[in-house]
This record gives sequence, C-alpha cells and structure tokens, in this order.
Amino acid sequence: MFGSEQILINLSIYSILPAIVILFYVYKRDLFPEPPRIVFITILLGAGISFPIALLIPVFEGYLETLNVGVETSNFYMAFVRAAFLEETLKFLILIYYCLHLDEFNEPMDALVYGVAASIGFAVFENWEYVMIGTKEGIETAKSIALLRAFTAMPMHALAGVFMGFFLIKSIFEKENRKLNLFLSLFYPICLHGLYDLILFSDSFSDYYIYILVLVFLVRAYFVFQNERNLQKTRVSKPLKVMPMNSQIVMTIFLSLFILMSANYFIDTILY
Repeated sequence: MFGSEQILINLSIYSILPAIVILFYVYKRDLFPEPPRIVFITILLGAGISFPIALLIPVFEGYLETLNVGVETSNFYMAFVRAAFLEETLKFLILIYYCLHLDEFNEPMDALVYGVAASIGFAVFENWEYVMIGTKEGIETAKSIALLRAFTAMPMHALAGVFMGFFLIKSIFEKENRKLNLFLSLFYPICLHGLYDLILFSDSFSDYYIYILVLVFLVRAYFVFQNERNLQKTRVSKPLKVMPMNSQIVMTIFLSLFILMSANYFIDTILY
C-alpha cells in the first residue's frame, strides 16, 4: 500500500502497538474514565520530554567523565542517574505540574492512569527510536528489537508510571506521611528503572533477571489496580486532594539525586 516505505511503517506499528495495549488495559481499569483528550495530551507531554532529555544527556555523561570511576560504578551512574533519575524526574514533573492541577484529577485511580500515560508517551518515542536504529543493521534486527522491548522496556516504563502514581495517591489523598510518599513517588520508580538498566548494562547480571523483575512488578501492579478499582466501587464521595508545595517537590528531586550520587560514591569506594 505504501510502496518502499511499507516496511518502516510496519516497524513503527510494531513499536507503538505494545503501548496501545498497555494503555487500553489501564484505561479500562478506571470505573470513571478520564477524558481521552487529556490522556492524549499527557501522552504527548511524555513523548515531549525526549527533547530536554537529549539536551541534558551530554551534561550527565560529561560529568561522569570527570568522576574517574570504575566500570561497575560507571554502570550504576548510567543506569540510576543518567537514565532513571533523568527520565523519571521529567515524568514526575508532568504529573505534578500538569495532571495534578486538572479538575479531572479528582480521585486516586487518576494518578495511576496519568502516571502510565506520561510514561507510555516517553516509552513510545524511545521504543520507535531504538527500532529505527535497528533498521541500520537489517529489518530482522529491527523486528527483534521491537519484540524484545515489547516484553521488557515498554512494561518497565509503564510499571514506573504505576508506582509513581501509587505513591502519589498516598501523598495527595491520604493524611499521613505525605512528604515521605511524595519522595517515594519519584524515588521508587527511579529505583525500579535503574535496577532494570543496571541489569542490562552490567556483565555481573544475566539479562534473564529483567524478565523476573518485570514479572514480579507486573503482579504487584495488578493488585494495585484491583485494590483501587474495588475502592472506587465502595467510595461514597471523592477524597480531598492536597497539593504538594513547591519546596517539597524541589526537596524530593534533590534528595533523590543526593542519595543516588552518595550510593555511587560508596560503590566506587568499596569496589575500587
């Protein structure tokens, strides 16, 4: 139908299809679905963070060159700081400064839906980019990349969004430990994302651990959605939404980075 471009179009569909399946599942878990227009805007914002990430990557990678650390420490930095911290922080800011201010964001399940939407938006662009790069080595290579990432990277990004939303629920809709849960809404997905990347980067781990990691957290995410869906059925009124202060948001970001950089330093000290 599209001549010589048909193969590239097919590959693009392969790279995007897993995101559609995941988002459809998440959207259908919500008994009071969010407006499709706003979900779509959140997806676009998630994809849009690819631009600032591209600008910041040289800064983070350039800083790594000044550290003069060993291989495993470098792997840790690339996984947890350069990749996980950078990407999850920008997704976090979308939730905090766009989604959370929406009138439609008025119940706990919304945090899960928008968290996944923001994550999926970035994951789609990243997935498509990797698949297109794979075409330089051949169509079969590109297909293999699309298939592999459909069961690994794509679910991982979605899971990071789920748990970002999960702790955000506790921070804005519950009275206790709001600051701690706000911190965990960023730091927990950073750790999940970072561990995933560390398994990929480091020769000390088998890549098969990725499937175990994704499977374990998929099971946990399933129960998170089931629990919240059951609460939707029994909830009489909408809970009060308490917005986090800017100072708390800034502290969450800097504390996350401080812990990661401290861990990076201690790993280098112990290993080298």
